[in-house]
Amino acid sequence: MQREQPDTGRGGGKPMTTQQTARFFFLFLLTVSLIPLVQAMEPAWIYSMNNEEIGNIAVSSDGSTIVAAAGRLFIFSKDGSLIKKELYGDNVVLTPDGKNAAASFGGTLYYFRTPLVTQSSGQILEKIWDYPFSEPIRSIDITDDGSIIAVATRGQGIHVFTTVDKVLYSDAAFYNAIFKISHDRRRIVGISADKIRLYRNNAKVSTSYNLESAAQPEFMFLSPTIPLMIYNDGSTINAVDVGLGTELWNVQVSGNLESLAMTPAGSFIVAGTETGDINIYDGSGNLNWFYSSSRQKTLTGAISAVALSKDGTVVAAGSSEGSVFIFDGRVLKSYQAKEAIRHIAVSNDGSIVIAADQKNIYAFSTGPSLRSTSTPVSYNRTTLTTTPARTGITELPTTYSVIRTPTQGPVSSLAALLGILGAALVILKRR
Repeated sequence: MQREQPDTGRGGGKPMTTQQTARFFFLFLLTVSLIPLVQAMEPAWIYSMNNEEIGNIAVSSDGSTIVAAAGRLFIFSKDGSLIKKELYGDNVVLTPDGKNAAASFGGTLYYFRTPLVTQSSGQILEKIWDYPFSEPIRSIDITDDGSIIAVATRGQGIHVFTTVDKVLYSDAAFYNAIFKISHDRRRIVGISADKIRLYRNNAKVSTSYNLESAAQPEFMFLSPTIPLMIYNDGSTINAVDVGLGTELWNVQVSGNLESLAMTPAGSFIVAGTETGDINIYDGSGNLNWFYSSSRQKTLTGAISAVALSKDGTVVAAGSSEGSVFIFDGRVLKSYQAKEAIRHIAVSNDGSIVIAADQKNIYAFSTGPSLRSTSTPVSYNRTTLTTTPARTGITELPTTYSVIRTPTQGPVSSLAALLGILGAALVILKRR
């Protein structure tokens, strides 16, 4: 009789018991829960232009109206249906309700309003009037109710329109790199490297404050709820109380600043850099969390566009490598387009994100958002007579959202997961 050899546990082992299987799946779920979530996403819809080049995009608060400026205005509903094309526009701003819009094309300003709303097709914007200037338009802005439009032309001209009666007020006394109007109509502000100027509705300066900036600002945002203005001086982000002319705080990003956005209340600011960093700051200038999209920190992965929902819980960014990133709590979603992302917008309610490269529009539907309490702005004032010392962030805060870093790529996380599960399987089979 042949003696039965004892089981050495090498090959052909006994099948796992029910208890061992339960342990295995418990270890699996525990391991997955410890790895930050990264999800691939696909657009809800894509629209491709023919020969047009997209100059700007805008979206209403609930995402029901989407406008792309590409020589003409392309007006979409939330589901991607093209409602209408309007002449003309290579830049566009839209009121939150989607019922008013201002567009510029060359040196001409166009005002659009919605005289008709259809239940199935969204809002139908129609041109009400246009106004030609003698030089190209640099920037446009509009109040939330659509009653006032602010315009800056290429030279020193700044212009304020009342849309109902088409009354124009102009002034060419000073140069402003950026000219904005707060959405509640309370403040009209221009900024250059040496001055912040507050204007009345008749386009005349009411107050000005001295600045000593190293370069002309490229970004500027006004809060409608508090006298807060955010602007950049090169790679430094500055917060200013425009009512008192005092600086609240400043932070410096690593590398050149490529894109900037702010929630209306000023509770959150998102910045994108030339080396692929996406930084989120609270209303006091503290770094909440960051994400480094480029492992090699190359200039080809610059964050070219950023945007936020009204409460700051949905953050979107686009890169020059064609990546689209959407952050919602712990979850990072990403999509790879074929060309560099030039523009990005988020509806105020965070339900839809619109991204655009040179020829294509990508729409993404977002899931339920994690809502957080807005952080109040801390008013530590420093009078703007000299340039304050630029104190950058030297260390990370102790509490921030878990967002994947360059050393935590999907491949490395998957390898770690498989390694842990493999070890657990061997241990359970040996028992």
